[in-house]
Amino acid sequence: MRVNGISLLLSTALLSVAAASAFHAGPSSLATGGSVSHSTSTSANTLTRLHHPLLSTRSHRCISGIRGGADAPPPSTSSSSLSMSPDPSVVFDNTPLFQSISIFALANGLGTILSLVGKTQVHVDLLGSGAFALAALPALLAKGAAASRVKLSAAAMALWSVKLASFLLFRILKMGEDTRLTDLFTSFSGTVGFWFFSLLWGVICSLPHTLGSTSSAPGNTTSTVIGTIVYAIGLIVETTADYQKWRFKSANPGKFCNVGLWSVSQHPNWLGNLLIWIGILVMNAPSLIAAPVPTGPGASDVTILDTLWSYRRLVLACLSPAFMWFLFNGQAEGSLTSTVELAKGKYGNDPEYAEYVQTVSKIIPKVF
Repeated sequence: MRVNGISLLLSTALLSVAAASAFHAGPSSLATGGSVSHSTSTSANTLTRLHHPLLSTRSHRCISGIRGGADAPPPSTSSSSLSMSPDPSVVFDNTPLFQSISIFALANGLGTILSLVGKTQVHVDLLGSGAFALAALPALLAKGAAASRVKLSAAAMALWSVKLASFLLFRILKMGEDTRLTDLFTSFSGTVGFWFFSLLWGVICSLPHTLGSTSSAPGNTTSTVIGTIVYAIGLIVETTADYQKWRFKSANPGKFCNVGLWSVSQHPNWLGNLLIWIGILVMNAPSLIAAPVPTGPGASDVTILDTLWSYRRLVLACLSPAFMWFLFNGQAEGSLTSTVELAKGKYGNDPEYAEYVQTVSKIIPKVF
């Protein structure tokens, strides 16, 4: 699937704004639904009217309680069955989400300044990839009944971030510079554009975790286990692919890598990254569904709109793997970046390379 680069940038910008605005509500207790001030409650109700104009005044009071009002019931215990049914006792507090977005903004803002005034590229991956570990801190420090699920999700994101940032830092220290970044950073617009897209990547990619950290739901044991397994497989695949390519390139400079995982996929590291975020999404998925708030004629009449609205966090979280797929697939197809053209320029005269690109899948290995 071919993706226009400008359209992708515009759409990801709109999606990141939607992720921030759709859940803008006053802070509440993550675990127990502590009391909120009159002004905060009023603000939350006003915003709820903007996003869901069909809500009645009585439903607004229900929303306030679900979001952490004084009458919100305590969170339930973890479920062991793979149920996606919403728990009416769950409280949503968007404070960790906005804290994480702020951390991404600060890290990429600092990266922009350093790239404009400095000549080194050492900071690029430390701030770009390392920002995910910093953004996991609010959830790692969280308390309450949801702490186990939230901390697992945060630890998973932080582990991947530290691993990737360390590898990329090691690689840039060995290489000295990345010529693609050198050319990009020669202009102000190129530098600002790079770090702006890095910010969008961080905010959207991390949504499965950052949105999951807003829920007080303890989580679902089955989905947590499945998500952890998928995450672990992805981490192993990405790490193995990076290691195999580094070893091959060190021993065979000037040749394309077609050994190990690279013999069944042209970009196995991207496949591993996709699995990582799908795994984190699965960990948090059941906790992202809110209990529908009735807005029908009767006191307990739940409309289709009410039900769809209760799934909004889950839908936004799914943007992460979807965004990564379009990004990776666009690069693999050559419609988003010059990756394909650069590879052809290096290995185009090698008949083995021509056969490789024709027979080996770009991202997902062929099963048959």
